[in-house]
Amino acid sequence: MSKYAENNLNRGEHIVLKAKVNWLAILPVSLWCLIMLVGVIYIFATAEGNMKEVAPYLFIGWAVIGLLPLIVKILNLLSISIAITDKRVIGKCGVLRIETLDYPIGKVDNVSLKAGPIANLLHYHTLTVLGGGGGDAKIVFHCIGNGTQFKNTVIQAIEKNQEEARKAQAEEIARAMGK
Repeated sequence: MSKYAENNLNRGEHIVLKAKVNWLAILPVSLWCLIMLVGVIYIFATAEGNMKEVAPYLFIGWAVIGLLPLIVKILNLLSISIAITDKRVIGKCGVLRIETLDYPIGKVDNVSLKAGPIANLLHYHTLTVLGGGGGDAKIVFHCIGNGTQFKNTVIQAIEKNQEEARKAQAEEIARAMGK
């Protein structure tokens, strides 16, 4: 798994929670791969005459159509790294097209979860982080196993940050009035 979050910590910063990838997310793609393989084996077993000459091409077709999506899914899952630290939310996903996330807690606007029927059954979520202070930027992380816990931790960190900002502002006002 990618160590992006661990490798991009600032001095004195520590990870509060790291999102976990749910590897059951490869199950639908694996089933597709298996169905393709069974089809190719069936064609090999029942092939007669000229069909036997086509068999190597069918295997190559199975490798591309059946295995390629599985390999892509595994590489994408290996590339996911998202964490909340005591100061910010950081993360990275993608292999060829890489997206990174680095928002101070005060700039995170919202964290949302989404799960379709299969994802809901297999207990993983699509996690969307909105940020930039005005919700103008977002990044999406797929196949997150502890999405609810991650979302709740981010919301708690946002609330804590807002409370600290209010206290600092109140102290500043009190100092200004005391002078």
